[in-house]
Amino acid sequence: MVRSLPVILLMSAAIFATGCDMHRMTKDPAPSRVAQPQYSIPTTTPSLPLAKAWYESFQHPGLNALEQAALQDNLDIAQAVARLAQANALARAARGASRPQVDGVIEGGQSWNDGNSDGGGVQGGIAASWDLDIFNRLSNTASARQLEAAAAAADIAAMRLAISAELAESWFKAAAQQAQLALLQRQSDTGTRSLELIDMRFQAGLGTRVDVLQQQSQLAGTQSLIPPTEANLRVAENRLDVLTGAAPDAVNRVPGDTALPDLAALPPLGVPSDLLQARPDLLALQNRLVASDAQIGAAIADRLPRVTLSGALLAGGGSMADQASILGGLVQPLLDWGQRKAEVTRNKALYQERLAAYTQAYLRAVEQVENALYQENRQRAYVQRLAVQRATLAETLAAAEAVYKAGDSDYLAVLTAMDGLHDVERTLINQRLNLVLARIAVYRALGGPLG
Repeated sequence: MVRSLPVILLMSAAIFATGCDMHRMTKDPAPSRVAQPQYSIPTTTPSLPLAKAWYESFQHPGLNALEQAALQDNLDIAQAVARLAQANALARAARGASRPQVDGVIEGGQSWNDGNSDGGGVQGGIAASWDLDIFNRLSNTASARQLEAAAAAADIAAMRLAISAELAESWFKAAAQQAQLALLQRQSDTGTRSLELIDMRFQAGLGTRVDVLQQQSQLAGTQSLIPPTEANLRVAENRLDVLTGAAPDAVNRVPGDTALPDLAALPPLGVPSDLLQARPDLLALQNRLVASDAQIGAAIADRLPRVTLSGALLAGGGSMADQASILGGLVQPLLDWGQRKAEVTRNKALYQERLAAYTQAYLRAVEQVENALYQENRQRAYVQRLAVQRATLAETLAAAEAVYKAGDSDYLAVLTAMDGLHDVERTLINQRLNLVLARIAVYRALGGPLG
């Protein structure tokens, strides 16, 4: 052991003079693949600024309130918050390891010489030790823990985005099922009135029994769709309960008159590289990538000398004298059978793994935006064509009914037109829902934002 602080400092300077190969971190790594400079489907309508929270663009106060409840009470988010607390604790512990460690000490002793007491007593004081961390082994470890904590914070943002998107999807799925139930009830009422009229015509000798049976079958088919639609509504409502941290209670959260929204213009899209900062999942992966880079530096430093200082200040009574000491030490690993070198290799491989994961996630994020934009674009065209088909079928039904009432055709033409109109009306609700879900996918792929 070396008992002189100047000697320790000279040793440290000599070590630095040897020009040891230190690791330099890349604090803002880029993905190893690049995307196109812009999205393939440009925004064709003027972009509107995003609301404070993306879901507010749908202008449903009930949805907004439920989103806030979910972001506060959802248990998946609570788990992510707890993981952040753990990561912050590890970061604080790692920072503390690079600072002087001070302990309280109480020592007692007794000595004998030829069976006779030679003295003794009790001393107390403080003892301190400090790893000077010449090669940043501890500071790199602390940086890695801090970056992992930042990644855990980004995980919370990613979880909040996922929960808010799933809740909006469930809200509008429930609204669509409510609309389907209302439509089925109207179609059932229409079918019942038609059946009554046809039966009256049959009783008056103006129709056939086949006409009555065909209409009964049509009405039964419409009414048979009500139970599964009610089941779908309950499934969506149960999901809303759990997303807000509550047990399913068979009470509807979505009002029965909730309408599917008419979508506003697309939000500002930016360019694909913006996703690296806009999407919290990518930020989390980047922080973990840089953390693994810091761990490489810590593993390299672990192969290099360690310089430590330690000291104690003790005082007490009896025959034991007061003590004060300061000691310096240098430890150079000599033979560990390749363990430290293997740890460097492992951390470098971990960095490459995380770089590939980061790049892959970025490419998938661009893919998700591209898919969501294209799906919304084509879904909008589909809904428009369904609306045209609905108008044509309504006109066809009116014409078929007029011809049937005039006695110029049988009921089959009316039945065919009615079935076609009812089918397209139900399909139109489902496809309008899919259009809203495509817009939610756009917001989710772009990364929010959340209020």
